[in-house]
Amino acid sequence: MNAERADAGYRAKLYLVDGVRTFGLGFFTIIFVIAARSAGMGALAIGILTTISVLVGIFTTRLVDWVVPLWGSRIPFASAGLLMAATGAVLLIFPGRLGISMAAVFGFLPPLGGQFVAVVVEGSLAHTPAARRTKVFATYGLIVTLAGASGSLFAALPGFLGFDTSQSVSVLTTCLVIFGAVVLLVSFLLPVDHLLGDSADREEEAGDPSASRKALVYRLALLFVADAAGSGIVTSTLVLYWLHVHFRLALPQLSLLYFGMDILSAVSYPLAERIARKIGLLHTAVFTHIPSSLLLIAVPFVPNGAVAAAFLLARALLVEMDVPTQKSYIASIVPPSLRAFAVNRTSMGSQTGAAIGPIIGGAALSSLGNVAPFFLGGVVKISYDITLWRSFRRVKSAEKPS
Repeated sequence: MNAERADAGYRAKLYLVDGVRTFGLGFFTIIFVIAARSAGMGALAIGILTTISVLVGIFTTRLVDWVVPLWGSRIPFASAGLLMAATGAVLLIFPGRLGISMAAVFGFLPPLGGQFVAVVVEGSLAHTPAARRTKVFATYGLIVTLAGASGSLFAALPGFLGFDTSQSVSVLTTCLVIFGAVVLLVSFLLPVDHLLGDSADREEEAGDPSASRKALVYRLALLFVADAAGSGIVTSTLVLYWLHVHFRLALPQLSLLYFGMDILSAVSYPLAERIARKIGLLHTAVFTHIPSSLLLIAVPFVPNGAVAAAFLLARALLVEMDVPTQKSYIASIVPPSLRAFAVNRTSMGSQTGAAIGPIIGGAALSSLGNVAPFFLGGVVKISYDITLWRSFRRVKSAEKPS
């Protein structure tokens, strides 16, 4: 009972740290696009800066893999707070193209700003016993997505208070610095060496054939490159840019739309956990993801912003259902000693794809028109889903039956 209480307390602190980060990213995603557009940056430039930011994130994620076993999770979380605050400070001191370009090297630009925080959290949650793991991942996704939704809504507040767009961006950028400081302070609440899960599980597989399971992890990581590249081709910043330019949606409208999308995504997490109990983790991840990609492909064909918003909201209800099920599935097919490794490597695969996608999406939108990035992104993601299902549908769990 004491161990369960300690685990619950540790999870709450992890949720708090990543919740604050995601709240900040929620409003920063919107103001980043507005600021970049105001500075005269087009879709290709935004894509290049996003790629630089993600490449920094890949390096940081690899570094985390080395730091956490030695010093625990405090240093990565504290670093996230510093980088988040530094991103906001640079944008305040150097407004315009220079500040945005400099901010990219901190790895905290949307959509994956500070992704290494999520990697540390997921690596810890992966040690949750199998009976509760999918629910724990769903709870984590629900909390951080609601935090992101609140951040998106928060982005509209300065406008409702009478600030113009430029003033709103300045106010929200200042808030980014403040929230970075909060992440830094909260990180010191975390214990140095706590690990979730049953201690017996951590030592159960002395003779496990880890090489074959590592090979599975690398196969998944390669597949996640494709999935994230598809997402990166139509990343949230590019969709925001497209809505802002194509349908003239202003900051408050974009804020409310992304709030609604995040709320629906949050609802999808507990739904995914329930569906997975009936049809399995892999089937839930794949067969909820494909319809979301079809909706994405349809978006550029709609006649107005209201219909585009409706399609994006419908997609939001489906597109994240693969997240808790996918994370739980990864933990189930590797032994406990490889779970942190699996989370780290698959996340690096996702980040690699996320680095490739934005440049392709920005170039496609700039040179081929509105339809191209949505179509390319959707087709790549559907191809990934089909390949994932065909490749892993017969892979057995590495966990001992209870």
